[in-house]
Amino acid sequence: MLSETETTNNTMRAVVQTSYNGIQDLQIQTVAKPHLTPLSVMIQTKFTPVLPYDRMTEEGRLQQLRPTRLPLVVGYGFGGIVTAVGALRSRQLLGQAVIGAAPAGSHQEYINSQWPPLLFPVPAGVDLAAATTLIGGADAALMAVRQTRPTARDVVLITGASGGVGTYLVQLLKQRGATVVALARPENREWLLTLGADVVLDYTQDLPAALATAPTPTQVIDTVGSAALLDQISRTAGPLTIFSLSLPAYQPTKTAQAFRFGNGSVGLHDYQDLLAMLANGTLTSMIQTVLPFQQVREAQALGKTHHTHGRILLSY
Repeated sequence: MLSETETTNNTMRAVVQTSYNGIQDLQIQTVAKPHLTPLSVMIQTKFTPVLPYDRMTEEGRLQQLRPTRLPLVVGYGFGGIVTAVGALRSRQLLGQAVIGAAPAGSHQEYINSQWPPLLFPVPAGVDLAAATTLIGGADAALMAVRQTRPTARDVVLITGASGGVGTYLVQLLKQRGATVVALARPENREWLLTLGADVVLDYTQDLPAALATAPTPTQVIDTVGSAALLDQISRTAGPLTIFSLSLPAYQPTKTAQAFRFGNGSVGLHDYQDLLAMLANGTLTSMIQTVLPFQQVREAQALGKTHHTHGRILLSY
């Protein structure tokens, strides 16, 4: 656990990246609390998701896609409670549970949201922690489903099916009528079947042999980013498209196979739709654990193993 520092009414604590050496160089620092402006919605942070995006930034692997300057506050998504609003924002937001994105960093005790399209009220009856998993989870899954356009004729194989994106992929693909083949560890088999997976394969054993017994995939959606894992799938499969959310470049082993990298986004109304699906029970959030933000190193190390079952959250 990282050590803490004292705060005052004008300061707050934040998880700060000071180098590109990875998880171990993260620090809890006392920083200035944001100032309220006419466009501000001030949010007391309750939860932030631990995302692979954070670790890649900390290791300097996203400099070409997202140039950064150090030091910087880690994190992207958040869930919290509105404590104050500026003169140009609706007072109806006061006390409202919200989720959103903070491009300048979210792993801090207060967030100053000044761009209305990046803030979404959480419907009554929806757990705030569950709603927070939509950012960097269900949104990425929905983007992948939109870009791959599966139909009821498709068999879609998901790598990392038990993770924060994979669990939403299973559900959204089943809503499209696709047959879902999930790669996961054996301890995650039963609840992935409950989520809607048709077949769950243990990728830690003889994967080519397991794939030979499963429906033949027509598409792969990759959330892990392991070229070695994709090689095993590619060698066993016939014609298919591999769509990766985690690997910018990959060469399939067969000429009849294609590869695409996806890092797009979904529309603002899609977040409202996803929240509505949580509210009506057509979408289920899976949370592996919630750790205090002071344990950010432990949380990120846990996520790095790819042995997750749902999203890891930090609490504040």
